[in-house]
Amino acid sequence: MAARAYGTKEANWQQFADTRIYIGDLADDGIPKSMGAGFACLHPGDVMEWVPSYDEFIVVLSGRFAVDFAGGSVTAGPHEMVWVEQGDPVSFRADGEEVLIAFGTNPPWQTTPETRASAGMFRPLAASPVD
Repeated sequence: MAARAYGTKEANWQQFADTRIYIGDLADDGIPKSMGAGFACLHPGDVMEWVPSYDEFIVVLSGRFAVDFAGGSVTAGPHEMVWVEQGDPVSFRADGEEVLIAFGTNPPWQTTPETRASAGMFRPLAASPVD
């Protein structure tokens, strides 16, 4: 297969900790991949503190998205992209309104030892939190 389209309904959704942050993973569809991909929905007031063990690009689909880090903060709106490098602590958050993003990671985010060690922070959802 040369190409495949995915939507939020095909994602395997998980809740991050006790927040209103939801990660929709697309890499668990049984097709081997060299990259990870998915969607995320973040609500204002909730923060995902994370140390990525992979490089990640994030495309904002709706709302405003912010990444805080030791050197400052980056915000992006619809049709803008954020690049996050592996290894440094970051905080992901919605910037004033609910945000929907799409992301890609290399290597697949859920395959790294660091992410596997954090598996207890994620709880599966029965349905997509995104319409």
